Amino acid sequence: MPERIMPGLGLRAFYDPGQRNWGTSLSEDLRRLSALVQARATSRTAALPATGTAGQIAIVPAAAGANANALALWDQSPAGAAAWVYLTPEDGWKVWIADEARHVRFTAGAWIEVPRPGIVRIRTLTASSHTLEAVDLGSILETTGSSAVTVTIPVEATVPFEIGTLINVTQVGAGIATVTAAPGVSLNGVTGGSVALDGQWSGAALVKRGADAWVIHGALAGAVV
Repeated sequence: MPERIMPGLGLRAFYDPGQRNWGTSLSEDLRRLSALVQARATSRTAALPATGTAGQIAIVPAAAGANANALALWDQSPAGAAAWVYLTPEDGWKVWIADEARHVRFTAGAWIEVPRPGIVRIRTLTASSHTLEAVDLGSILETTGSSAVTVTIPVEATVPFEIGTLINVTQVGAGIATVTAAPGVSLNGVTGGSVALDGQWSGAALVKRGADAWVIHGALAGAVV
């Protein structure tokens, strides 16, 4: 039976008798298995040091110029010298981040915090406009400035939020916060609908209830139009 890729982690097995270099493939797969079972990393924001420590695993920062978001393992290169070895993440991989004391999951090209019971992430919006993105899942978005802010719900073809997604918006600053649906997206049954929050310290909950269909409820200035 010829060598083939196994389901799941993509490990190789069923080598042909006498197959050359099968030991190299096996060693690489064992390293992959060692890193991903109960995966943990020192950080996902700190720049990789030129020299790591034995057994160190880290996530390359998203803003890095090379290997962004990859798992970096301080191990040996094929030539045998100690070096960083990189694993390209796949959707669904979950890693414990030591310097944040939390799990993250790789989703749609980014490492997203795994929600913890009773703990909600707060994101501060400083720009005058913000389009919802995968990292907003389960968060409270706070608008804090004195200028108006528009929060846009994108079509699911752009950001495929799951049905049941919950995102909260709170207007902390004096600038009016408005939630608007992109063309093709309905908000409270109104395609491309829009509504402002009721003023400073008001808030609203956004829930995805269907394909490109969202509901907003809370302290609103009026009906969705």
